[in-house]
Parts: sequence; C-alpha cells; structure tokens
Amino acid sequence: MAAAVNGLLPIVLADVLLAVAALVADRVLGAAGPVLAALLPAHAAVVGAWFVRVRAELAEARRDPVTDVFVRRVAERHLDRVRGPVTVALLDADDLRGINTRFGHAGGDALLAALGQRLCWAAVAGDVVARLGGDEFVLISRRPVVAVHRGLLAALAAPVTLFGVVVPMRVSVGICRSAGGEHRRALARADRLMYVAKRHGGGIVHLSSPPVNAPR
Repeated sequence: MAAAVNGLLPIVLADVLLAVAALVADRVLGAAGPVLAALLPAHAAVVGAWFVRVRAELAEARRDPVTDVFVRRVAERHLDRVRGPVTVALLDADDLRGINTRFGHAGGDALLAALGQRLCWAAVAGDVVARLGGDEFVLISRRPVVAVHRGLLAALAAPVTLFGVVVPMRVSVGICRSAGGEHRRALARADRLMYVAKRHGGGIVHLSSPPVNAPR
C-alpha cells in the first residue's frame, strides 16, 4: 500500500501542470477552455492508472489484518518456488470456538494475534509465517524438523492473557519435511500430522516422534 501512496506524486504533478497550463492559456492565449479540453484526457488517464494500481495492490495484500503475518497465498508461492528440502509446520488453535464464546470474537482475534506473534518468535531469518485461514497457521523453515519442533515448544509454552484472564495456549501442530516445489503436497502432509496431534489431545507431532503434549 505504501507504493500506492507514493503513486500519488504523479497525480499531484499532473494537477499542478493542468492548473499551470490553464492559467497560461487564460492569461496569454485567452483560450483556457480549449486547452483544458485537450489536456483533460491525459490527466484522466494518469488518475485512472493510479486507481488501477491501488486496486491491484489491495488485491495482492500480503499481510493478514488480524495477525500481521503473511496470508496463505504468500506461503503457497514460497513453497512452490523453494528449491531443496524445507520443514513445514502446520498449526491449528484448539478450542477457538470456546474462546469466542467466552470472550467474544474480539477475544478470538486477540488469541490469533498472540499465536501469530508466538510463531514469529519461533521463526528465524528466512522463515515464512503465514495464516492459512481461520485458526490455521504455517511456519516454513530451512531448519531441520527437530530445530523447528524445539522452537515451537519454547514459543508456545507460556499462556496468553485475554482481557486480564490467563488462558493456556492450546494448539495442535504437525511438522513434516518437504522437497519443496509443490505446496499442496507439503501442506497436506503437515495437515495429516496435525490431525494426529489433535486426536491425541493437542501438542506437536512429526514423522520421527510420537505425540508430545503441549502444556495445559
């Protein structure tokens, strides 16, 4: 969106040039009307191009407004483009419906924002953290599974405070290793492991270990 704001400069310049041309035409030529009629189509084209640019940038928004992490599209494109093995951790917030019932949707949004922040704490330079939608998030990293696992355990261990009430950070996480280049396979594999964790009451599951229950 910053680029769109910067794009206002051509419009301001176009307005100034239009005003100057009209003034010169009126004072020197006495023909402001015809000059304006000739310049207005070009001015309209500049303004129209700016609005097209703004609409395109809004459609390509990269950040989730609730959590400020990347949106699903960014994670999918990253997985499609990455070359070499990556670790994919898919995370689901447990009992978000209960949080919404207890604290309202503002409480649910606050929990999701806290969860996004915790995932950013668990990330390192080069990692991608994104909200896939609803209460699902993903962390994509070049680090091995064990390193991502340890980082998530540390980041998610502490409870979160919602409107003065301490609430445990309850999550189910599936972590897998992917060859990269195809987001559907990587996310589906991590999703299956996440549901294994959910069936065991939450925690973190990856292919080389049994479920590890998260603190309650």
